[in-house]
Amino acid sequence: MIDKLKKGKKTNSKKKGKVKSGGLKKLPKEDEWIIPEDIRKSIKELFSDLKDDVTLELFIKDGENDPYNVFSVLFCMDLAKLSDKIKISINPVGDEKSEKYKVERSPTILINPDEYHIRYIGAPAGEEGRSFLNAIRLVSIKDSELPPETRTALMDLQEERLVQVFVTPGCPYCPEQVLNAIRAAIERPDIVKAECIESTQNIEAAKQYEVGAVPHTVMNGKTIRRGLEPIEIFVEELISLEPSDKIREPGEAVEVKDVDLIIVGAGPAGLTAGIYAERSGLNSIILEKDVIGGQVALTPVVENYPGFTNVAGKQLMDIISAHARNYTNVLEGIEVIEIKVGKKVEAITNRGIIIGKALILATGAAHRKLGVPGEDLFNGRGVSYCATCDGYLFKDKNVVVVGGGNSALTDALFLKNLKANVNIIHRRDSLRAQQYLQDSIDREDIPVLWNKVVDEIIGEDNKLKAVKVRDTQTDETEVRDVEGVFIAVGEIPNSKLASEIGIKLGEDGFIEVDRSCRTNIPRVYAAGDVTGGVRQIVTAVSEGSIAALSAFSDIKNPYWVKNTK
Repeated sequence: MIDKLKKGKKTNSKKKGKVKSGGLKKLPKEDEWIIPEDIRKSIKELFSDLKDDVTLELFIKDGENDPYNVFSVLFCMDLAKLSDKIKISINPVGDEKSEKYKVERSPTILINPDEYHIRYIGAPAGEEGRSFLNAIRLVSIKDSELPPETRTALMDLQEERLVQVFVTPGCPYCPEQVLNAIRAAIERPDIVKAECIESTQNIEAAKQYEVGAVPHTVMNGKTIRRGLEPIEIFVEELISLEPSDKIREPGEAVEVKDVDLIIVGAGPAGLTAGIYAERSGLNSIILEKDVIGGQVALTPVVENYPGFTNVAGKQLMDIISAHARNYTNVLEGIEVIEIKVGKKVEAITNRGIIIGKALILATGAAHRKLGVPGEDLFNGRGVSYCATCDGYLFKDKNVVVVGGGNSALTDALFLKNLKANVNIIHRRDSLRAQQYLQDSIDREDIPVLWNKVVDEIIGEDNKLKAVKVRDTQTDETEVRDVEGVFIAVGEIPNSKLASEIGIKLGEDGFIEVDRSCRTNIPRVYAAGDVTGGVRQIVTAVSEGSIAALSAFSDIKNPYWVKNTK
Protein backbone atom coordinates (compact mmCIF):
# COMPACT_ATOMS: atom_id res chain seq x y z
CA MET A 1 0.00 0.00 0.00
CA ILE A 2 2.92 2.31 0.58
CA ASP A 3 4.99 3.85 -2.14
CA LYS A 4 7.78 6.41 -1.69
CA LEU A 5 7.12 6.88 1.98
CA LYS A 6 10.60 6.00 3.10
CA LYS A 7 10.48 2.86 5.10
CA GLY A 8 10.80 3.47 8.81
CA LYS A 9 11.39 7.19 8.40
CA LYS A 10 9.55 9.33 10.93
CA THR A 11 7.41 12.05 9.51
CA ASN A 12 4.70 14.46 10.36
CA SER A 13 1.85 14.95 7.90
CA LYS A 14 3.82 17.49 5.88
CA LYS A 15 5.94 14.73 4.39
CA LYS A 16 4.54 13.80 1.02
CA GLY A 17 4.18 10.28 -0.27
CA LYS A 18 1.98 8.07 -2.39
CA VAL A 19 -0.32 5.22 -1.56
CA LYS A 20 -0.98 2.52 -4.15
CA SER A 21 -4.36 1.17 -3.09
CA GLY A 22 -6.98 0.86 -0.43
CA GLY A 23 -8.87 3.78 -1.93
CA LEU A 24 -6.19 6.32 -1.01
CA LYS A 25 -4.46 7.62 -4.13
CA LYS A 26 -2.21 10.13 -2.43
CA LEU A 27 -1.57 11.60 0.96
CA PRO A 28 -3.80 14.55 1.83
CA LYS A 29 -2.71 18.12 1.51
CA GLU A 30 -2.10 20.28 4.54
CA ASP A 31 -5.60 21.78 4.43
CA GLU A 32 -7.40 18.44 3.94
CA TRP A 33 -8.88 16.76 7.01
CA ILE A 34 -10.97 13.74 7.92
CA ILE A 35 -11.45 14.93 11.51
CA PRO A 36 -14.29 17.51 11.69
CA GLU A 37 -13.38 21.02 12.80
CA ASP A 38 -15.26 20.93 16.12
CA ILE A 39 -13.56 17.67 17.09
CA ARG A 40 -10.16 19.07 16.03
CA LYS A 41 -10.64 21.86 18.55
CA SER A 42 -11.34 19.37 21.33
CA ILE A 43 -8.28 17.30 20.39
CA LYS A 44 -6.02 20.36 20.36
CA GLU A 45 -7.25 21.17 23.84
CA LEU A 46 -6.55 17.60 24.98
CA PHE A 47 -3.07 17.79 23.45
CA SER A 48 -2.29 21.19 24.97
CA ASP A 49 -0.12 19.66 27.71
CA LEU A 50 1.88 17.24 25.55
CA LYS A 51 5.53 17.25 26.63
CA ASP A 52 7.66 14.63 24.90
CA ASP A 53 7.44 13.51 21.28
CA VAL A 54 5.14 10.59 20.51
CA THR A 55 5.82 8.32 17.55
CA LEU A 56 2.95 6.43 15.98
CA GLU A 57 4.25 3.42 14.08
CA LEU A 58 1.59 2.31 11.58
CA PHE A 59 1.77 -1.11 9.96
CA ILE A 60 -0.48 -1.91 7.02
CA LYS A 61 -0.80 -4.67 4.45
CA ASP A 62 -2.20 -4.22 0.98
CA GLY A 63 -5.47 -6.08 0.55
CA GLU A 64 -6.07 -6.70 4.24
CA ASN A 65 -8.68 -4.45 5.90
CA ASP A 66 -8.01 -1.76 3.28
CA PRO A 67 -10.76 0.70 4.38
CA TYR A 68 -9.42 0.57 7.94
CA ASN A 69 -5.85 0.98 6.68
CA VAL A 70 -6.89 4.15 4.89
CA PHE A 71 -8.69 5.48 7.94
CA SER A 72 -5.71 4.76 10.21
CA VAL A 73 -3.29 6.58 7.91
CA LEU A 74 -5.51 9.64 7.46
CA PHE A 75 -6.48 9.79 11.13
CA CYS A 76 -2.89 9.66 12.36
CA MET A 77 -1.80 12.23 9.78
CA ASP A 78 -4.51 14.56 11.02
CA LEU A 79 -3.23 14.13 14.57
CA ALA A 80 0.28 14.98 13.43
CA LYS A 81 -1.07 18.18 11.91
CA LEU A 82 -2.69 19.07 15.24
CA SER A 83 0.52 18.76 17.28
CA ASP A 84 4.19 18.96 16.35
CA LYS A 85 4.82 16.50 19.19
CA ILE A 86 3.27 13.68 17.15
CA LYS A 87 5.35 11.91 14.51
CA ILE A 88 4.15 9.11 12.29
CA SER A 89 5.95 6.32 10.48
CA ILE A 90 4.08 4.14 7.97
CA ASN A 91 5.44 0.65 7.38
CA PRO A 92 4.33 -2.49 5.52
CA VAL A 93 3.50 -5.64 7.46
CA GLY A 94 6.26 -8.12 6.63
CA ASP A 95 9.26 -5.77 6.69
CA GLU A 96 12.12 -5.89 9.18
CA LYS A 97 10.49 -3.43 11.52
CA SER A 98 7.25 -5.44 11.71
CA GLU A 99 9.30 -8.53 12.48
CA LYS A 100 11.18 -6.63 15.18
CA TYR A 101 7.93 -5.61 16.88
CA LYS A 102 6.14 -8.89 16.02
CA VAL A 103 3.36 -7.18 14.08
CA GLU A 104 1.25 -9.53 11.96
CA ARG A 105 -2.11 -7.81 11.48
CA SER A 106 -3.19 -4.82 9.42
CA PRO A 107 -3.74 -2.14 10.46
CA THR A 108 -1.71 -2.06 13.68
CA ILE A 109 -0.59 1.11 15.43
CA LEU A 110 2.19 1.12 18.02
CA ILE A 111 2.70 4.07 20.36
CA ASN A 112 6.35 4.77 21.22
CA PRO A 113 7.19 1.06 20.80
CA ASP A 114 10.77 1.42 22.05
CA GLU A 115 9.44 2.56 25.43
CA TYR A 116 6.07 0.86 25.80
CA HIS A 117 4.12 -2.10 24.50
CA ILE A 118 0.93 -0.22 23.66
CA ARG A 119 -0.73 -1.17 20.42
CA TYR A 120 -4.04 -0.88 18.61
CA ILE A 121 -4.78 -3.86 16.39
CA GLY A 122 -7.42 -2.50 14.07
CA ALA A 123 -8.28 1.09 13.29
CA PRO A 124 -9.11 3.21 16.38
CA ALA A 125 -12.41 4.30 14.87
CA GLY A 126 -15.69 4.92 16.66
CA GLU A 127 -15.61 5.08 20.44
CA GLU A 128 -12.08 3.66 20.59
CA GLY A 129 -10.66 6.88 19.19
CA ARG A 130 -11.16 8.36 22.66
CA SER A 131 -8.83 5.89 24.35
CA PHE A 132 -6.30 6.27 21.52
CA LEU A 133 -6.13 10.04 21.99
CA ASN A 134 -5.79 9.69 25.75
CA ALA A 135 -3.08 7.06 25.30
CA ILE A 136 -1.06 9.52 23.21
CA ARG A 137 -1.41 12.16 25.91
CA LEU A 138 -0.40 9.81 28.76
CA VAL A 139 2.63 8.56 26.83
CA SER A 140 3.70 12.13 26.08
CA ILE A 141 3.48 13.28 29.70
CA LYS A 142 4.92 9.93 30.89
CA ASP A 143 2.32 9.60 33.63
CA SER A 144 -0.23 6.82 34.06
CA GLU A 145 -2.35 9.10 36.26
CA LEU A 146 -3.22 6.08 38.37
CA PRO A 147 -4.42 6.50 41.96
CA PRO A 148 -1.61 6.11 44.51
CA GLU A 149 -2.86 2.79 45.88
CA THR A 150 -2.89 1.15 42.44
CA ARG A 151 0.61 2.42 41.68
CA THR A 152 1.79 0.79 44.89
CA ALA A 153 0.01 -2.47 44.08
CA LEU A 154 1.57 -2.60 40.61
CA MET A 155 5.05 -2.27 42.07
CA ASP A 156 4.59 -5.74 43.62
CA LEU A 157 3.95 -7.33 40.23
CA GLN A 158 6.89 -9.54 39.31
CA GLU A 159 5.75 -11.51 36.25
CA GLU A 160 5.05 -10.29 32.72
CA ARG A 161 1.46 -9.52 31.79
CA LEU A 162 -0.13 -9.21 28.34
CA VAL A 163 -3.53 -7.52 28.50
CA GLN A 164 -5.74 -7.72 25.41
CA VAL A 165 -9.02 -5.81 25.43
CA PHE A 166 -11.44 -6.70 22.63
CA VAL A 167 -13.70 -3.81 21.59
CA THR A 168 -16.26 -2.72 19.00
CA PRO A 169 -16.70 0.76 17.45
CA GLY A 170 -20.02 1.52 19.19
CA CYS A 171 -19.20 0.44 22.73
CA PRO A 172 -19.00 3.40 25.14
CA TYR A 173 -17.65 1.18 27.94
CA CYS A 174 -14.68 -0.11 25.95
CA PRO A 175 -12.42 2.99 25.95
CA GLU A 176 -12.23 3.10 29.76
CA GLN A 177 -11.32 -0.58 30.01
CA VAL A 178 -8.64 -0.09 27.33
CA LEU A 179 -7.29 2.85 29.30
CA ASN A 180 -7.09 0.64 32.40
CA ALA A 181 -4.68 -1.58 30.47
CA ILE A 182 -2.76 1.34 28.98
CA ARG A 183 -2.32 3.06 32.34
CA ALA A 184 -0.88 -0.17 33.77
CA ALA A 185 1.48 -0.48 30.78
CA ILE A 186 2.72 3.09 31.29
CA GLU A 187 3.16 2.58 35.02
CA ARG A 188 5.07 -0.70 34.54
CA PRO A 189 6.50 -0.61 30.99
CA ASP A 190 9.03 -3.25 31.98
CA ILE A 191 6.41 -5.89 32.63
CA VAL A 192 2.91 -4.94 31.36
CA LYS A 193 1.84 -5.01 27.71
CA ALA A 194 -1.45 -3.51 26.54
CA GLU A 195 -3.30 -4.27 23.32
CA CYS A 196 -6.64 -2.96 22.08
CA ILE A 197 -8.10 -5.39 19.53
CA GLU A 198 -10.98 -4.31 17.31
CA SER A 199 -13.13 -7.44 17.24
CA THR A 200 -14.87 -6.95 13.90
CA GLN A 201 -11.56 -6.31 12.12
CA ASN A 202 -9.93 -9.32 13.79
CA ILE A 203 -12.63 -11.96 13.66
CA GLU A 204 -10.39 -14.99 14.13
CA ALA A 205 -8.80 -13.54 17.27
CA ALA A 206 -12.26 -12.71 18.62
CA LYS A 207 -13.43 -16.27 17.91
CA GLN A 208 -10.38 -17.69 19.67
CA TYR A 209 -11.46 -16.08 22.94
CA GLU A 210 -15.22 -16.49 22.31
CA VAL A 211 -15.85 -12.76 22.35
CA GLY A 212 -19.62 -12.32 22.49
CA ALA A 213 -19.81 -9.07 24.45
CA VAL A 214 -17.44 -6.17 24.91
CA PRO A 215 -15.24 -4.98 26.46
CA HIS A 216 -13.78 -8.48 26.74
CA THR A 217 -10.50 -8.56 28.66
CA VAL A 218 -7.91 -11.31 28.26
CA MET A 219 -4.84 -11.48 30.49
CA ASN A 220 -1.98 -13.82 29.57
CA GLY A 221 -4.29 -15.76 27.29
CA LYS A 222 -7.11 -16.17 29.83
CA THR A 223 -10.47 -14.42 29.73
CA ILE A 224 -10.71 -12.47 32.98
CA ARG A 225 -13.55 -10.00 32.54
CA ARG A 226 -16.52 -9.20 30.33
CA GLY A 227 -17.42 -5.58 30.92
CA LEU A 228 -15.94 -2.42 32.39
CA GLU A 229 -14.49 -2.43 35.90
CA PRO A 230 -12.90 0.09 38.29
CA ILE A 231 -9.15 0.42 37.99
CA GLU A 232 -8.61 -1.01 41.49
CA ILE A 233 -10.36 -4.27 40.53
CA PHE A 234 -8.54 -4.33 37.18
CA VAL A 235 -5.15 -4.12 38.89
CA GLU A 236 -6.15 -6.76 41.42
CA GLU A 237 -7.03 -9.10 38.55
CA LEU A 238 -3.87 -8.15 36.68
CA ILE A 239 -1.82 -9.33 39.64
CA SER A 240 -3.79 -12.48 40.47
CA LEU A 241 -4.88 -13.45 36.93
CA GLU A 242 -8.23 -14.40 38.47
CA PRO A 243 -11.63 -12.66 38.14
CA SER A 244 -12.55 -10.62 41.20
CA ASP A 245 -15.97 -9.56 42.43
CA LYS A 246 -14.54 -7.91 45.52
CA ILE A 247 -15.88 -4.50 46.56
CA ARG A 248 -13.00 -2.34 47.60
CA GLU A 249 -13.01 -0.88 51.07
CA PRO A 250 -13.35 2.90 51.15
CA GLY A 251 -10.02 4.55 50.46
CA GLU A 252 -8.71 8.08 50.59
CA ALA A 253 -8.34 8.91 46.90
CA VAL A 254 -11.28 11.26 46.32
CA GLU A 255 -9.97 14.80 46.51
CA VAL A 256 -13.28 16.57 47.20
CA LYS A 257 -14.60 15.59 50.62
CA ASP A 258 -17.01 18.24 51.84
CA VAL A 259 -19.58 19.75 49.48
CA ASP A 260 -23.05 21.25 49.52
CA LEU A 261 -24.66 18.71 47.22
CA ILE A 262 -23.72 15.12 46.36
CA ILE A 263 -25.19 13.77 43.11
CA VAL A 264 -25.09 10.02 42.55
CA GLY A 265 -25.27 9.16 38.85
CA ALA A 266 -24.07 10.95 35.72
CA GLY A 267 -26.89 10.36 33.29
CA PRO A 268 -29.07 13.19 31.93
CA ALA A 269 -30.68 13.81 35.34
CA GLY A 270 -27.47 13.83 37.36
CA LEU A 271 -25.51 16.00 34.92
CA THR A 272 -28.34 18.53 34.67
CA ALA A 273 -28.63 18.62 38.46
CA GLY A 274 -24.94 19.50 38.65
CA ILE A 275 -25.37 22.39 36.23
CA TYR A 276 -28.36 23.84 38.09
CA ALA A 277 -26.80 23.31 41.52
CA GLU A 278 -23.64 25.22 40.66
CA ARG A 279 -25.58 28.00 38.96
CA SER A 280 -27.60 28.33 42.17
CA GLY A 281 -24.41 28.74 44.18
CA LEU A 282 -24.13 25.21 45.56
CA ASN A 283 -20.80 23.43 45.55
CA SER A 284 -21.60 20.03 44.04
CA ILE A 285 -19.95 16.78 42.98
CA ILE A 286 -21.24 14.08 40.63
CA LEU A 287 -20.26 10.46 41.25
CA GLU A 288 -20.58 7.81 38.53
CA LYS A 289 -19.54 4.18 38.94
CA ASP A 290 -19.74 3.29 35.24
CA VAL A 291 -19.58 5.60 32.23
CA ILE A 292 -20.97 9.08 31.76
CA GLY A 293 -24.36 9.20 30.12
CA GLY A 294 -26.13 6.15 31.52
CA GLN A 295 -28.36 4.21 29.13
CA VAL A 296 -28.63 7.17 26.75
CA ALA A 297 -24.95 6.65 25.86
CA LEU A 298 -25.94 3.19 24.57
CA THR A 299 -28.73 4.50 22.32
CA PRO A 300 -27.67 4.46 18.65
CA VAL A 301 -29.88 7.38 17.58
CA VAL A 302 -32.02 9.83 19.59
CA GLU A 303 -34.74 11.49 17.50
CA ASN A 304 -37.00 13.04 20.14
CA TYR A 305 -34.69 15.39 22.04
CA PRO A 306 -35.54 19.05 21.33
CA GLY A 307 -32.96 20.84 19.21
CA PHE A 308 -31.68 17.70 17.48
CA THR A 309 -33.46 16.15 14.52
CA ASN A 310 -31.36 13.07 15.26
CA VAL A 311 -28.22 12.59 17.28
CA ALA A 312 -26.23 9.61 18.52
CA GLY A 313 -26.95 8.99 22.19
CA LYS A 314 -23.26 9.04 23.05
CA GLN A 315 -22.77 12.32 21.20
CA LEU A 316 -25.71 13.92 23.03
CA MET A 317 -24.34 12.82 26.40
CA ASP A 318 -20.86 14.07 25.50
CA ILE A 319 -22.39 17.50 24.86
CA ILE A 320 -24.31 17.49 28.15
CA SER A 321 -21.28 16.12 30.02
CA ALA A 322 -18.99 18.82 28.63
CA HIS A 323 -21.53 21.44 29.72
CA ALA A 324 -21.72 19.96 33.23
CA ARG A 325 -17.94 19.78 33.56
CA ASN A 326 -17.78 23.53 32.96
CA TYR A 327 -19.57 23.90 36.28
CA THR A 328 -18.93 20.95 38.54
CA ASN A 329 -16.63 18.04 39.30
CA VAL A 330 -17.68 14.80 37.56
CA LEU A 331 -15.88 11.72 38.87
CA GLU A 332 -16.04 8.39 37.03
CA GLY A 333 -15.34 4.99 38.54
CA ILE A 334 -16.63 6.09 41.94
CA GLU A 335 -19.18 3.68 43.37
CA VAL A 336 -21.32 4.75 46.31
CA ILE A 337 -21.45 1.75 48.61
CA GLU A 338 -23.50 3.20 51.44
CA ILE A 339 -25.35 6.39 52.39
CA LYS A 340 -25.73 7.73 55.92
CA VAL A 341 -28.11 10.53 56.82
CA GLY A 342 -27.54 12.45 60.02
CA LYS A 343 -26.84 16.12 60.59
CA LYS A 344 -25.17 15.85 57.21
CA VAL A 345 -25.34 13.30 54.42
CA GLU A 346 -22.40 10.93 53.95
CA ALA A 347 -21.68 9.02 50.75
CA ILE A 348 -19.29 6.17 51.49
CA THR A 349 -17.59 5.25 48.22
CA ASN A 350 -14.95 2.83 47.00
CA ARG A 351 -12.53 5.77 47.00
CA GLY A 352 -13.33 7.67 50.16
CA ILE A 353 -16.11 9.35 52.12
CA ILE A 354 -17.83 12.48 50.82
CA ILE A 355 -19.89 14.67 53.13
CA GLY A 356 -22.65 16.96 51.90
CA LYS A 357 -25.61 18.98 53.07
CA ALA A 358 -27.94 17.21 50.63
CA LEU A 359 -27.94 14.35 48.12
CA ILE A 360 -29.65 13.60 44.83
CA LEU A 361 -30.10 10.01 43.68
CA ALA A 362 -29.99 9.91 39.89
CA THR A 363 -29.01 6.25 39.70
CA GLY A 364 -31.23 5.35 36.76
CA ALA A 365 -32.45 1.88 35.93
CA ALA A 366 -30.92 -1.39 34.75
CA HIS A 367 -31.99 -3.81 32.05
CA ARG A 368 -34.64 -6.28 33.13
CA LYS A 369 -33.85 -9.95 32.56
CA LEU A 370 -36.16 -12.57 31.09
CA GLY A 371 -35.42 -14.96 33.94
CA VAL A 372 -35.33 -18.05 31.70
CA PRO A 373 -32.93 -21.00 31.66
CA GLY A 374 -29.72 -20.28 29.76
CA GLU A 375 -29.95 -16.49 30.07
CA ASP A 376 -27.19 -16.14 32.65
CA LEU A 377 -25.12 -19.01 31.26
CA PHE A 378 -24.87 -17.43 27.81
CA ASN A 379 -24.67 -13.80 28.96
CA GLY A 380 -21.74 -12.41 27.00
CA ARG A 381 -21.71 -15.51 24.81
CA GLY A 382 -24.63 -14.57 22.60
CA VAL A 383 -27.03 -13.02 25.10
CA SER A 384 -26.76 -9.23 25.20
CA TYR A 385 -28.60 -6.28 26.70
CA CYS A 386 -26.72 -3.71 24.59
CA ALA A 387 -27.05 -3.79 20.81
CA THR A 388 -24.87 -0.70 20.51
CA CYS A 389 -22.00 -2.44 22.31
CA ASP A 390 -22.27 -5.95 20.92
CA GLY A 391 -24.21 -5.66 17.67
CA TYR A 392 -21.05 -5.40 15.57
CA LEU A 393 -20.20 -8.97 16.57
CA PHE A 394 -23.36 -10.29 14.88
CA LYS A 395 -23.07 -9.00 11.33
CA ASP A 396 -24.64 -11.42 8.84
CA LYS A 397 -25.86 -13.64 11.71
CA ASN A 398 -29.33 -14.75 12.80
CA VAL A 399 -30.46 -12.85 15.90
CA VAL A 400 -33.66 -12.10 17.76
CA VAL A 401 -34.67 -9.02 19.73
CA VAL A 402 -37.03 -9.73 22.62
CA GLY A 403 -39.42 -6.90 23.49
CA GLY A 404 -41.92 -4.52 21.97
CA GLY A 405 -41.05 -1.07 23.27
CA ASN A 406 -38.90 1.77 21.97
CA SER A 407 -35.64 0.17 23.05
CA ALA A 408 -36.43 -3.15 21.40
CA LEU A 409 -37.36 -1.61 18.06
CA THR A 410 -34.37 0.74 18.15
CA ASP A 411 -32.10 -2.25 18.77
CA ALA A 412 -33.71 -4.18 15.91
CA LEU A 413 -33.21 -1.30 13.48
CA PHE A 414 -29.59 -0.91 14.57
CA LEU A 415 -28.90 -4.62 14.07
CA LYS A 416 -30.63 -4.61 10.70
CA ASN A 417 -28.40 -1.73 9.63
CA LEU A 418 -25.41 -3.92 10.56
CA LYS A 419 -26.71 -6.57 8.13
CA ALA A 420 -27.83 -8.95 10.86
CA ASN A 421 -30.84 -11.15 10.08
CA VAL A 422 -33.26 -9.86 12.74
CA ASN A 423 -36.57 -11.10 14.09
CA ILE A 424 -38.51 -9.44 16.93
CA ILE A 425 -40.19 -11.63 19.54
CA HIS A 426 -43.09 -9.91 21.31
CA ARG A 427 -45.49 -11.41 23.83
CA ARG A 428 -48.50 -9.38 22.68
CA ASP A 429 -50.32 -8.80 19.38
CA SER A 430 -49.35 -5.11 19.19
CA LEU A 431 -46.22 -3.11 19.87
CA ARG A 432 -45.83 -0.52 22.62
CA ALA A 433 -43.20 1.51 20.77
CA GLN A 434 -43.80 4.94 19.29
CA GLN A 435 -45.45 4.91 15.89
CA TYR A 436 -42.45 6.25 13.97
CA LEU A 437 -40.40 3.28 15.17
CA GLN A 438 -43.16 0.87 14.17
CA ASP A 439 -43.24 2.50 10.73
CA SER A 440 -39.46 2.09 10.48
CA ILE A 441 -39.76 -1.61 11.32
CA ASP A 442 -42.30 -2.00 8.51
CA ARG A 443 -40.09 -0.13 6.03
CA GLU A 444 -37.09 -2.28 6.90
CA ASP A 445 -39.24 -5.42 6.60
CA ILE A 446 -38.20 -6.76 10.04
CA PRO A 447 -40.48 -9.68 10.97
CA VAL A 448 -42.32 -9.65 14.30
CA LEU A 449 -43.25 -12.94 15.95
CA TRP A 450 -46.52 -12.00 17.64
CA ASN A 451 -47.80 -13.51 20.89
CA LYS A 452 -44.52 -15.28 21.50
CA VAL A 453 -42.21 -15.55 24.51
CA VAL A 454 -38.77 -17.06 24.99
CA ASP A 455 -38.91 -20.04 27.36
CA GLU A 456 -35.28 -21.11 27.13
CA ILE A 457 -31.97 -20.08 25.63
CA ILE A 458 -30.12 -23.10 24.30
CA GLY A 459 -26.47 -23.75 23.51
CA GLU A 460 -23.50 -25.99 23.96
CA ASP A 461 -19.76 -25.60 24.55
CA ASN A 462 -20.43 -22.09 25.95
CA LYS A 463 -21.94 -21.00 22.63
CA LEU A 464 -25.54 -19.96 22.07
CA LYS A 465 -27.29 -22.04 19.40
CA ALA A 466 -31.05 -21.47 19.60
CA VAL A 467 -34.06 -20.20 21.53
CA LYS A 468 -37.16 -22.11 22.53
CA VAL A 469 -40.16 -19.94 21.68
CA ARG A 470 -43.67 -20.52 23.03
CA ASP A 471 -46.93 -19.21 21.61
CA THR A 472 -48.85 -17.51 24.44
CA GLN A 473 -52.22 -18.44 22.91
CA THR A 474 -51.72 -22.04 21.85
CA ASP A 475 -48.83 -23.06 24.15
CA GLU A 476 -47.10 -24.61 21.16
CA THR A 477 -43.31 -24.38 21.19
CA GLU A 478 -40.64 -24.28 18.52
CA VAL A 479 -36.86 -24.07 18.54
CA ARG A 480 -35.35 -21.34 16.37
CA ASP A 481 -31.68 -21.39 15.44
CA VAL A 482 -30.03 -18.09 16.37
CA GLU A 483 -26.57 -16.89 17.31
CA GLY A 484 -27.60 -13.81 19.26
CA VAL A 485 -30.41 -12.84 21.64
CA PHE A 486 -30.81 -9.13 22.43
CA ILE A 487 -33.09 -8.56 25.41
CA ALA A 488 -35.05 -5.30 25.76
CA VAL A 489 -38.03 -6.04 28.02
CA GLY A 490 -38.02 -3.05 30.31
CA GLU A 491 -36.04 -1.82 33.25
CA ILE A 492 -35.68 -2.26 36.98
CA PRO A 493 -34.74 0.76 39.11
CA ASN A 494 -31.32 1.09 40.72
CA SER A 495 -32.94 1.90 44.05
CA LYS A 496 -30.96 -0.32 46.43
CA LEU A 497 -29.16 2.62 48.06
CA ALA A 498 -32.51 4.34 48.58
CA SER A 499 -34.18 1.33 50.16
CA GLU A 500 -31.27 0.83 52.57
CA ILE A 501 -31.82 4.24 54.18
CA GLY A 502 -35.59 3.96 54.37
CA ILE A 503 -36.65 5.95 51.33
CA LYS A 504 -40.18 5.06 50.31
CA LEU A 505 -40.43 2.97 47.15
CA GLY A 506 -43.42 2.06 45.03
CA GLU A 507 -44.53 -1.52 44.48
CA ASP A 508 -42.42 -1.61 41.33
CA GLY A 509 -39.30 -0.53 43.26
CA PHE A 510 -39.07 2.99 41.85
CA ILE A 511 -38.40 5.86 44.28
CA GLU A 512 -41.47 7.87 45.23
CA VAL A 513 -41.00 11.64 45.03
CA ASP A 514 -43.24 14.69 45.16
CA ARG A 515 -43.47 17.38 42.48
CA SER A 516 -40.27 18.94 43.82
CA CYS A 517 -38.39 15.63 43.55
CA ARG A 518 -38.20 15.33 47.34
CA THR A 519 -38.23 11.87 48.92
CA ASN A 520 -39.70 11.10 52.34
CA ILE A 521 -36.27 11.74 53.89
CA PRO A 522 -35.35 15.44 54.16
CA ARG A 523 -32.29 16.53 52.15
CA VAL A 524 -32.43 13.44 49.94
CA TYR A 525 -33.89 13.87 46.45
CA ALA A 526 -34.33 11.64 43.41
CA ALA A 527 -34.53 12.34 39.68
CA GLY A 528 -34.60 10.53 36.36
CA ASP A 529 -35.44 6.93 35.53
CA VAL A 530 -35.04 5.76 39.14
CA THR A 531 -38.31 7.57 39.92
CA GLY A 532 -40.28 5.71 37.22
CA GLY A 533 -43.03 7.51 35.31
CA VAL A 534 -42.26 8.68 31.80
CA ARG A 535 -38.70 7.50 31.39
CA GLN A 536 -37.45 9.84 28.68
CA ILE A 537 -34.34 12.00 28.35
CA VAL A 538 -36.35 15.22 28.50
CA THR A 539 -38.11 14.20 31.71
CA ALA A 540 -34.82 13.15 33.30
CA VAL A 541 -33.29 16.52 32.45
CA SER A 542 -36.35 18.29 33.85
CA GLU A 543 -36.30 16.32 37.10
CA GLY A 544 -32.56 16.88 37.50
CA SER A 545 -33.05 20.64 37.40
CA ILE A 546 -36.05 20.48 39.77
CA ALA A 547 -34.14 18.34 42.29
CA ALA A 548 -31.18 20.72 42.30
CA LEU A 549 -33.36 23.80 42.76
CA SER A 550 -35.28 22.06 45.56
CA ALA A 551 -32.00 21.21 47.27
CA PHE A 552 -30.89 24.82 47.02
CA SER A 553 -34.19 26.07 48.45
CA ASP A 554 -34.20 23.55 51.29
CA ILE A 555 -30.56 24.11 52.28
CA LYS A 556 -31.29 27.82 52.58
CA ASN A 557 -34.69 27.35 54.24
CA PRO A 558 -35.09 23.87 55.77
CA TYR A 559 -38.77 23.00 55.47
CA TRP A 560 -38.43 20.17 58.00
CA VAL A 561 -37.26 22.46 60.81
CA LYS A 562 -40.23 23.67 62.84
CA ASN A 563 -40.67 27.38 63.33
CA THR A 564 -40.13 27.95 67.09
CA LYS A 565 -40.76 31.67 67.07
